[in-house]
Amino acid sequence: MSVPGARAPRSALITGAAGGLGAAIATALHASSVQLLLIDVAADPLHHLGERLGAHTIVADVADADDRQRIIDRCQSLDVGPDVLINNAGVERASRFVDLQPAEIRHALDVNLLGAMLLTHALLPKMQRRGRGHVISIASMAAIKPVPYNAVYNTAKAGLVAFSTSLSKELDGTGVHATVICPAAVREVGMWARASDRLSANRLVDSSTVSAEAVVAAVTRAIARRPRRVLVGSPVVRAGALLSALSPGVDRATDRLSGIDAIYRERIHTDRDNRL
Repeated sequence: MSVPGARAPRSALITGAAGGLGAAIATALHASSVQLLLIDVAADPLHHLGERLGAHTIVADVADADDRQRIIDRCQSLDVGPDVLINNAGVERASRFVDLQPAEIRHALDVNLLGAMLLTHALLPKMQRRGRGHVISIASMAAIKPVPYNAVYNTAKAGLVAFSTSLSKELDGTGVHATVICPAAVREVGMWARASDRLSANRLVDSSTVSAEAVVAAVTRAIARRPRRVLVGSPVVRAGALLSALSPGVDRATDRLSGIDAIYRERIHTDRDNRL
């Protein structure tokens, strides 16, 4: 899957690139001959991916100010714009909110939201001076319809939606664009995939998931068409999320029908080893 030639960027920076969606997005952009700068905290898989794609890599945590500066410095030394910044880094752990440590709450917000905002803040001026660029942030359908026992993740992704949407309006007419992509749970890779094999079967929840390819397609379409927001999911899932956001009654009904409370209570146990 590649980006249409007329819209294909010359360079892209992808955070959270070592595995899951990040690696899939990187592979798709590589097919369009995009120069890649890949960022992740996981050194070995990041370097393997970089070697496979012939991409530049930096082992860095977007939540860390010094690491963000190293990313910015590397962009300058490589003369990588970038034309596209893809804020994909994220961490998640299902938990009762009161059971989280304050440091875990802060770090999860730093990775999922503030790191993306601050990296964007650092790289945006160069895009504006060039009069072109695109900031794509990977949020979640949970930003629109929050799930239980995931308050910090839901909050961060909702903030990412608000940030990107507001930024896109601010940038209107500048040649620089911002898009936020909100996928339903992704079944093959990433956070949900790691947890789902250990959860009780739930036909409704399982049928609402999306493929990694669908999310990658949303990214490549976003680069070509520059929408403000993209929801990735079936028409029923998208409609349910939007109606739930408007109506508490619909929200309660869809929660009850899906059994999502039981699923996330179970995830509290399966997610114990996930770091925030």
